[in-house]
Order: sequence, then C-alpha cells, then structure tokens
Amino acid sequence: MQNRGETHRLSTPLRRVLGILLLQSAIALVLCALLLLFAGRVEAWSALLGSLIYLVPNLYFASRTLSRQHGLSGPKVLAAMYIGQIWKMALAILGFSLVFVLVKPLSPFSLFGAFILQQILGWIAYARMMPTTGS
Repeated sequence: MQNRGETHRLSTPLRRVLGILLLQSAIALVLCALLLLFAGRVEAWSALLGSLIYLVPNLYFASRTLSRQHGLSGPKVLAAMYIGQIWKMALAILGFSLVFVLVKPLSPFSLFGAFILQQILGWIAYARMMPTTGS
C-alpha cells in the first residue's frame, strides 16, 4: 500500500532515459518487421538479438545508476556510474558471446548492424536531451 505523502515516481533523468530506450525498442521492432518482410527470418532474428544486446545492458545501467542518485555525494555517484558502466559492458559481452555460441544460423551483418544502429540512435537521442547553452 502506498502512503498519501509517499510517491513512487521515477526520477526525471531516469524517465527520460527510459523514454529513449522505449523509442529505440520501437525502432528495433519496426526494423525487424521490415527485415522479416524483405530479407528473411534469420536477418530479422539477428537484428532483434543485436538490438537486445544493446538495450538490455543500457536498461540495467539506467536503472542502477539513475534511480539511486538521490542523497549521494559526488564521488559516490561517480563510483556508481563507473560500476554501472562496467556491468553494462560485461552484459553486452555476455550477450554477444551467448548469441555467437547458441544461435545458428546467424546473420552477423544484421546482428552488428542493429547493435550499431541502436548505438547511433542512443548518441543522437542523448545529445538532444542535453541542455543547450545560448551564445
């Protein structure tokens, strides 16, 4: 039960990042649907896996680092960011390893292409999210 004065709302930075990840997920699904129609099942499945290898570690990073910043000192926030980044990279490495070992047949071009596309989309979205300075 939720108390009247208590709110369980997500922090604004976390909501923004989750919104970006949701948009990237939608783009991944559209990409996979197009690949399924025009390229084939293996390419669509590989692109979906490449997108998931990007999205799952980033979701972990966002939830771990952005939800726990309230009341922490600068060095503790920075340490949490470094730890989250290390785990994010470890999860991506684990994802690629599992896909290459367990998924046959696989389209490496679709796998890496979708991963790189998600990376670029993330850079663009995060850059647009940053506050601009007037000159």
